[in-house]
Amino acid sequence: MMSTSKKSIIVGALLALGGLMSTAQAQETTLKIGAAQVSSGSLPVIVADQEGLFKAEGLAYERFDFKGGGPAVQALASGSIDLCICAAEHAVRLQEKGLGGKVLVSLLDRHSYAMLSKADSLAKSLIDLKGQKIGITSAGSLTDTTMRYAIRKLGLDPDTDFELIAVGRAGAQQAAIQAGVIAAGLFTTPDIQITLGESKDFKIVEDFRNLAYPTNGLIATDAWIEKNPETAAKVVRALTAALKKIQEDPMVLAGALKEMFPEVKNDEIIQQIIKDVTNGAISKDGVMPPESYAVLGDMLRTVDPNVKITAYDDIVVKTIQ
Repeated sequence: MMSTSKKSIIVGALLALGGLMSTAQAQETTLKIGAAQVSSGSLPVIVADQEGLFKAEGLAYERFDFKGGGPAVQALASGSIDLCICAAEHAVRLQEKGLGGKVLVSLLDRHSYAMLSKADSLAKSLIDLKGQKIGITSAGSLTDTTMRYAIRKLGLDPDTDFELIAVGRAGAQQAAIQAGVIAAGLFTTPDIQITLGESKDFKIVEDFRNLAYPTNGLIATDAWIEKNPETAAKVVRALTAALKKIQEDPMVLAGALKEMFPEVKNDEIIQQIIKDVTNGAISKDGVMPPESYAVLGDMLRTVDPNVKITAYDDIVVKTIQ
């Protein structure tokens, strides 16, 4: 039979351990992370969570998926969310507004969108859709900027030669195309692979995925970084570790994809997504390449010649470790 003194020691030890665990849990920081939409840009964040990399840094997170970068960055600017999985161009827009947007961690270093239409459409490229309606996610989003850039590169006017319609994400785009509301729409990875893999009703009309472009980064305001320097450093460490893990073992993405898209049961589609995003799209080290930022500047200037492009060194975060 255990003595009373031994019982007291054990109970005391357990209470102390419980107190330490409660303190650790109380110290855990929960981040509110918004995403422009459900896309491959969120994969490194999910990997960081699933692999315990956030937990190792004392972090947890809630993800909020928006219908485009426009509303997502508005939530960031208002403080409703802490960080945004958004196109790097939104950091530039925040800089323009005096909010000091920064790319805390680069997530995708290539464009992630393609334009899809009905499979029986006669259109073979964007120019064949002149005079028709094109679906974008939301006004002011990457899809909006991309279409305006691509149209102007053709020597056409996006406001008079086409009609850009804010439709939302993939499901809404599919429905609008099939109903004839729009002639084509912008889909991101992995919606491209899922749509083409599950249906023969669609085809790619224009593919932007080979374009070096900082499609997704973890965007923060200067105010948030200045207020939370230690948390920012923890986020950078966790995500840099997640990106390294993805490079070492791409199959770690399978679990993240199944969490994002539990309805996708076709392993061939999962494998195709993994192949596509690890072929130079996902950042290797979390640092935005200067060359992709240069393309961003060219794109924004084509759309708006008066836009003020922040210097590369002022848009990336270099001092946080």
